[in-house]
Amino acid sequence: MSDHPVPIVEHRERERSRVWLPIRLRTDGGEAFAVTYDVSEKGVLLLTREPVAVGTRVTLTFEPPGDPPRTLVATGHVVHAAPNQADPDGLWRHRVGIALDEVLGEFRKVIAELVDASPFSSRS
Repeated sequence: MSDHPVPIVEHRERERSRVWLPIRLRTDGGEAFAVTYDVSEKGVLLLTREPVAVGTRVTLTFEPPGDPPRTLVATGHVVHAAPNQADPDGLWRHRVGIALDEVLGEFRKVIAELVDASPFSSRS
């Protein structure tokens, strides 16, 4: 075993935005609430209370703030699941990476609006 840390290689192709939004996460096992940690037009990193296994099919539903009210729905599958080291005993104990089935132009537009409007959001 080496004493040198293994470098993290970034595989994402799309710009991510740090946005905190409540989201409904539905699987064959039921429905739960989660929060987004970061998003792109092709994927979402969620924080969840319960673990969700890699490979699980999911439906995500969220209602971004704004007028008129609107609901966005996306489907995908879990590609990454790990304990949330930043909050191991808190409400959001798990990090769940979702690959979306299709690029969501409307989703990208809404996220860009939210990021631009919020002093607490960021892009990377």
